[in-house]
Amino acid sequence: MSIYKASIFNYLFNSINSVIVIINGIVMVPIYFHYMSVSTYGAWLATGNVVAMLGLLESGFASVITQKLSTAIAQKDEEKFRKLAGANILTAIFLAVVIFVLGISISPFITDWINVTGDIASDIRVSYIIALASSCIGLMVSLFGAFPQVWQDTKNVGMINTFVNIISIVSLIVALLCGCEVMSIAISYLVRSLLNLTLQGSWIIRNWKKKNIATPIIEVQESVLLAKQCAYPFLSKLSGVLMNNTQSFILAHFMNPVLAVIYDITAKICYVACSFVSMTNGSFFALFSLTMASKDQKKIESVLTTTTNFFLISLAIVGLYSICFTEPIARYWVGLDKFGGTWLLVVIVVAKLIYQMKGYCNNILYSGGLINKSAKLDIMCMSLYVLLLLAIIKTMQEYAIPLATIGSSLFFIGWYVRLMAVKLSLNVSILLKETTKAIILIIPFVVAHYMLNIDYNNLKLYAVYFIIFSWAFVTVLYMTNRDFFIPIIAKIRKK
Repeated sequence: MSIYKASIFNYLFNSINSVIVIINGIVMVPIYFHYMSVSTYGAWLATGNVVAMLGLLESGFASVITQKLSTAIAQKDEEKFRKLAGANILTAIFLAVVIFVLGISISPFITDWINVTGDIASDIRVSYIIALASSCIGLMVSLFGAFPQVWQDTKNVGMINTFVNIISIVSLIVALLCGCEVMSIAISYLVRSLLNLTLQGSWIIRNWKKKNIATPIIEVQESVLLAKQCAYPFLSKLSGVLMNNTQSFILAHFMNPVLAVIYDITAKICYVACSFVSMTNGSFFALFSLTMASKDQKKIESVLTTTTNFFLISLAIVGLYSICFTEPIARYWVGLDKFGGTWLLVVIVVAKLIYQMKGYCNNILYSGGLINKSAKLDIMCMSLYVLLLLAIIKTMQEYAIPLATIGSSLFFIGWYVRLMAVKLSLNVSILLKETTKAIILIIPFVVAHYMLNIDYNNLKLYAVYFIIFSWAFVTVLYMTNRDFFIPIIAKIRKK
């Protein structure tokens, strides 16, 4: 399978799985409120943030091992590949055990940290432990997932993920009906992790034999060497977790669990939609790594142009529709009493888009082997984020999180771009040009939308407005990105 085709298959199945995530993350939310209180759900969100913080011990290992395995394949160094594979397996098991032990040790204090008392505290602690076990198993799945990525054979794994995610939703519904309440969510996570580990593990073993690759070489020395190389990625991972996965915990700790729910509901549409955008990073990471390793500058330029166009077009669509249509969705989804308002929404969306941009640049630097340099910038960015957040959290409350993200990300994003130009000799003008185009494209539509102020309570009128709005936007999007769309349309017509 070609690297382009494999990346497309990867993106396709990730898209399917993201639709399932939408069902699980959006459709299921109002159902949760039938089985648990708003404060209980807020406590679960905060607990999930704690589990995410523990997951930072994964230390960016997945990105590092994917890049190094890709390089070994590009250089046709089978012995190095086997040593790295052995280090990957050993480290995955070790980290899973360490995270579980550490997570269990803090479990007695978890409810105090998020201001949860009474009968619900016991259910939250049990849910936390189940989610912790799921996270540890998921960590191993994530690290083992480097193999299909570097083999550029992601079709079957994508099918496995789709099947597992469907079963996970079924298990969630069954658990809710059985009266497990908040623990139902954690149980569904555990089911998903166990099934993924079993099925993906079987697939990797079967394909390992099919490719006639000798047994992985288990060397503690290789694992230690790889761990040292992950020192900076560890801190980089920490920065990502603190900036992108701690909102509910911060609000529950400094304010209350209910405010955590309001923030989550307001951000949910944008965050779920951005999972599609993030797939561009994940789906094309191995492609970047393999292309960079080839040292073919023309090929590198072509891949950068194509993926940048795709990424920023996706980002523009997500940003525009999140800002313009989250409120009416929230109105019929969970009620406006759980929506934080237009201004909070706008600030959250802007922060998320900027963070996605930073992540894209970071991914390119990683794939080019500039792991430590990129990680150092991540660390400094995270440090500034924490300082800004602590300075304004009491006065700005829920606004503090996105404002701190915007301030810290904008301050450092230029450094990422400079590294791409200087150290990787990439034509960053492509990135700058397309980013500017996306911003100019979005703003007029946002302004027009709020000036028109169409009544979304009139569903028929709003449906017509949505169709006209979308038609106008798609037309302008196509006209301003003809060089990207015309070759794609030509290929589709040919096939």
